[in-house]
Amino acid sequence: MNNILPSEKIRNNSNHYDVCMRLPSVDMLLNSDAFKPLLRRYGRMVVRNAIRELQSHQRRFDGSTVHDLEGYAQLVEETLENALGRRGAAVFNMTGVLLHSNLGRAQLDPEIAAGAIRSASGPVLLEMDARTGKRGDRETSIAASLMALTDAEGAAVVNNNAAAVMLMLAVLRQRSRNQIIVSRGELVEIGGSFRLPDIMRAAGVRLIEVGTTNVTRARDYADAISEKTAALLKVHTSNYRIAGYSKDATLQELAPIAEAAGVPLCMDLGSGALIDMTQFGLPSEPRVSDALGQGAKLVTFSGDKLLGSVQAGILLGNRDLIARINRHPMKRALRLDKLRLALLQESLKAYQDSSRIAARVPLIRQLARGIPELRDVAKDFKDALAPLLETGFTCQVVPSDCEMGSGSMPGAQIPSVAVEIRAPSQAALKRFDVKLRCLPIPVIGRIHARSLLLDVRTIEDPKPLVNNLQHLSTP
Repeated sequence: MNNILPSEKIRNNSNHYDVCMRLPSVDMLLNSDAFKPLLRRYGRMVVRNAIRELQSHQRRFDGSTVHDLEGYAQLVEETLENALGRRGAAVFNMTGVLLHSNLGRAQLDPEIAAGAIRSASGPVLLEMDARTGKRGDRETSIAASLMALTDAEGAAVVNNNAAAVMLMLAVLRQRSRNQIIVSRGELVEIGGSFRLPDIMRAAGVRLIEVGTTNVTRARDYADAISEKTAALLKVHTSNYRIAGYSKDATLQELAPIAEAAGVPLCMDLGSGALIDMTQFGLPSEPRVSDALGQGAKLVTFSGDKLLGSVQAGILLGNRDLIARINRHPMKRALRLDKLRLALLQESLKAYQDSSRIAARVPLIRQLARGIPELRDVAKDFKDALAPLLETGFTCQVVPSDCEMGSGSMPGAQIPSVAVEIRAPSQAALKRFDVKLRCLPIPVIGRIHARSLLLDVRTIEDPKPLVNNLQHLSTP
C-alpha cells in the first residue's frame, strides 16, 4: 500500500475509482505510528469509526490536499474534534453570567467535588440501612437535610426541575381529575425551547389557561375550578419580567381557594433560593420556605441555580403527596445516581451552618466578593495579558455588570469588574476571541459593542488564568 495519499480533488478526478482505491486501509492507518497519539486519546473504536466516516466523505465530496499519514492523522483528529468537540472540558467563565447554562450553571466547591468522588469511587451505603442491614431509601439523608432547611413535611429529588414538574403533575393526575389551572402569564419557555405546556402534555394532564398575559386575579382561578380540576399551579417567572401594568395572584390569595375546592396548590419556583438574596444587593427572590409557608402543598426548583449545587430537580411539600411521588413508577426513571446525591448532600450541609455557606458554595462566595478585590484580580490579569496582545490591541480594567443567568433574576445587575480588550477592527477582535476560546483551558468572554469584556467575578485565583495565557503566541 502506497503511504502517499492522493493530492488531486476526488470529485474532479476522472479516474474516481482508482483514487478511492488508493486511500490507505483502515487497519494500516490504525497500526501506523502517526495514529498512535489518537488511539491513546480517543480509543481504537472511536478512531476507526472516524476514519471510516472521513473516507466515506472523501469518496464522495473530498477536496483536501493531504499528502502523508501525519497530515491524514491531523485530518482524522479534526473529524473527531468536530464530532466530539471538547464537551466537558474546564473553562474560565468570564462572560459576566454567573449561572451560564452553556457552561454548566453553578460551580461546585473543589473540596466538595473531590470528597464526593472519593466516596462514590467505591461501594457506598446507597440503599442499605447500616443499623438493620436491610434495604433502605437512597434519598433519606437528602430528604432530612431539605426538610430541616425549609420546614417541609417531605422531600424528593430527581434529575432536573423539568422532570420534577412533570413527575408532580403525573402524580396529581387522576382518572376523573386531569386539569391543571395555570395563568397565561406563567406559561414559560425554559432553555432549549422546552415549554411548560409541552411538559404538561407529556405528564398526561390538560392545561386550563386563566387570566391574560399581564393580569391574572385569584377569581380567575376560582371561576375555572371544576370537578375535573387536579391542581392549581403557579410558576415563578424567574426568566423574564413584565414591565408596566401587571398583576398576578399570590399564593396567599390562592391557598384558601384551593383548600375550599379540595385541590392542591403547587408552585414551580424554578431558581429555588434557600437564603435571602437581598443581602448581596440583589432583588428579593421568593425563598422555598416562604412558598411552603404561604400555602403551597408542593414546590419544585432546580439544584444548580440559586442553590448553587449539582443539576437536580427538588420536590418539597405535603408528606402524603411526596409519598405518592416516591411511589410513582416514573420516579425510578428520573432518580439521581450516587455521585450527584453525594454532591447535593454536601452542598446542603453547607446551608445548615450560615458561617460555612460562602466557604462551601462558590455561587454565594462569588456574590459576596467586593469591588476592590475584583479590581486587584483584574489588574493582575491585565498586566499578564497586555504583553501578549498584537499590535493595535489595547486592554484596560473597567467597571462591569454581571447577571445571574439560567433564568434567575432577569434584569438584576450585579456590579463587577472586567478587562476590556479593543482591537483595530471587529474582525480582529473576533479572531482574538476565538484564540482565547482555543486555549488549553478556554477563556470565555463576551463581545459588547466594539470590545471584548472578560469579567473577573468568577475568577477567585488569577494564577491558573495567568499561566494559561502563556499559550498565546507573543507578538
